[in-house]
Amino acid sequence: MQTLSQGRIYDKIVPITDKMTMNNVILSYLYIFNTGNYQCSEIICYLAMKFHEISDVIMLLSAKFENIYSFNEETRILFTASKSDQLPLQVSRAEKRDDISVLRMGLIYGANASGKSNIIKCLAIIKEFALNGWSNLKYNYFKMTDEPQERSSIELEFKADNQFFAYGIALSKGGLLEEWLYKTGSRNDTMIFERKRNGDSWDNTIAPQFLKDEDGQFLKFLIDGTPTKGTFLSEYIKRNGKGIDTIKSARKWFENLNIIFPNTHRTDFPFRVVNDTQFRTVMRELLNYFGTGISDLRRVESKPEELGIPDEIRQKIEESLEGKGSETGVVIHNENRFIFAEKDKSKNLKWHELKTIHKKEDSNSDYIFEMFEESDGTSRLFDFIPMLIDMRANDAVYVIDEVDRSLHPMLTLKLLEMYNSLLKSDSQMQLICTTHESNLLSTAPIRQDEVWFVEKDKKGESHLSSLCEYKPRENVQKGYLNGRYGAIPFFGELNNIHWDDAK
Repeated sequence: MQTLSQGRIYDKIVPITDKMTMNNVILSYLYIFNTGNYQCSEIICYLAMKFHEISDVIMLLSAKFENIYSFNEETRILFTASKSDQLPLQVSRAEKRDDISVLRMGLIYGANASGKSNIIKCLAIIKEFALNGWSNLKYNYFKMTDEPQERSSIELEFKADNQFFAYGIALSKGGLLEEWLYKTGSRNDTMIFERKRNGDSWDNTIAPQFLKDEDGQFLKFLIDGTPTKGTFLSEYIKRNGKGIDTIKSARKWFENLNIIFPNTHRTDFPFRVVNDTQFRTVMRELLNYFGTGISDLRRVESKPEELGIPDEIRQKIEESLEGKGSETGVVIHNENRFIFAEKDKSKNLKWHELKTIHKKEDSNSDYIFEMFEESDGTSRLFDFIPMLIDMRANDAVYVIDEVDRSLHPMLTLKLLEMYNSLLKSDSQMQLICTTHESNLLSTAPIRQDEVWFVEKDKKGESHLSSLCEYKPRENVQKGYLNGRYGAIPFFGELNNIHWDDAK
């Protein structure tokens, strides 16, 4: 049995208590012990988004990459809508002259190793910079060239608080090189701040209108004092910067950007299942709707030795909860196990594990399963169902890499259909996915401007194209599988394989 010793201990713990309200959970957290592969910053940001008021509008307009991963020359993907009146609920339409119509869904197709996942990786990198600055992130500049350049760049355009922004970074293996934030418009762009590395120092610029009042001196001090590995966007929030509300709006947008990779798991839902009756009810109903066979989720008391918890981790948890009140605890995630350490009303430390409940049609008995006994498809639904619940309550941007991973084609279709059922005329939510699932091109309600293809050429460079460029008249799925739009795998000749030479 795998133990928790393989995981990491972070410096945050989320308390779990039946008596806490949504609002004071985020205000009362102590530490989070996360022993899985989920990044601590992502958990914190998720909680901040869910338990606090979010921006009125939080939508991604475009992403631009250069010299990073498989993208060599500047490459851009757009999520702005065409004038087509097809599926109107999937578009947030412009209501005034300077507004922009934005797609509420995007699907990115490509063969394995085409570069579609690299788009999502770039989004994750710039999010990390925006929220936390440089943190020894691992990435690669474009290597398939005889003269590689180490300067890479990422820029996003987005809408937040009914304003349009462009935030970008330039970086190398040595750290951050440039950072900029612009307020964009139909006629011109207005610089909010720029930072450029000049040897061992920085050339920093803040728009003059922000330097005129009493906060101006502090802003100048703040940007000049931003650590080399930091970003002004994150430092401004950490140091309680004043005078530039647009920075707060831009920063908030990144807090509300949710990225789900195939190997990341949301660790928030266990304590929401425990503490939120409505959430538990809807999650249970959706698990039944998707045909998982799960009738309920239950927290079962266990002993720490049965859970494979190493003594050093158990000791740290006990020390962290020393002197704390009753009904306070921590959730630990390890692979597909969710473990609770919680003080009861008598302040005794109790250990529990979240398990699934199955029933047979001809029996009232409960059959208890471990979380890791559930299929990979069901495990992915534990990521997606909370997403649907959250999007039903709050507008947000979700980006999913390989949405079809471990899911039956019909299940993937139902997932998108359920998302579309949540859309209203004033919805500002957005769902962007990479996928291999070609059936969606003929079965799902999809606009042509929502579909993008990624293809890698013979030089190893990834290129993007929109389905709109092809103006298809035929069945789109058939055209895609026949290679009309590219972005499909191409195979060699079986006759060229020297089977007899294999030892």
